[in-house]
Amino acid sequence: MQLSTDSEAIVRATAGVVASHADEITTLFYRRMFEAHPELLNVFNRAHQAQGDQPKALAASVVAFAVHLIDPDAPDFSPVMRRIAHRHVSLGVSARQYTIVGRYLLAAVDEVLGEAVTPAVHAAWDEVYWLFGCSLIAEEARLYAEAGTDPDHPWRPHRVIERVEEARDVISLVMEPVDGQRAPHRTGQYVAVAVDLPDGTRQPRSTRSPRLHPGQRCASP
Repeated sequence: MQLSTDSEAIVRATAGVVASHADEITTLFYRRMFEAHPELLNVFNRAHQAQGDQPKALAASVVAFAVHLIDPDAPDFSPVMRRIAHRHVSLGVSARQYTIVGRYLLAAVDEVLGEAVTPAVHAAWDEVYWLFGCSLIAEEARLYAEAGTDPDHPWRPHRVIERVEEARDVISLVMEPVDGQRAPHRTGQYVAVAVDLPDGTRQPRSTRSPRLHPGQRCASP
């Protein structure tokens, strides 16, 4: 995984500028992408969007990946890559969605940085994005295959079989798969729960799975 010589020189020269505008770029990117593809709102947690957490996380990861490509002394990016891939798989992210993301992300870079983005600069950061995206696509494909999950149909319907009031504003929901099959699962990996809302949209929430002992429940607010 290596940048071309020309792109590496350009990324070295422009990484600081991109990093200083990264939050602005990713905020614009999400707004424009959701305007054009509202169906992708089903993949992203709206609370994280409203709070700005998601744009900041994307900005930080893209910048860190770019630094990893141009600085041999940069921290190993592999653990971050694996964590992102696990979260994406928990949310049912598909390989084809990377094309949409890349289009709107690079368009946001062009718009925010304006005349500073020459065709060569655009091409260099496009290369960064696709090295990033293809690495994630490959890791996510491995995770889907390992779990025996069809990426086109990643969600499994569950039914709530028990609701327990744990404390004020805190409940436990005990669920079981509708198909009766045990879900593939490892402690510490991301697990997502999505709820279909009355307006036809879907709201997912992804979190790391804790280690539970027999009979122990996981409570959430």
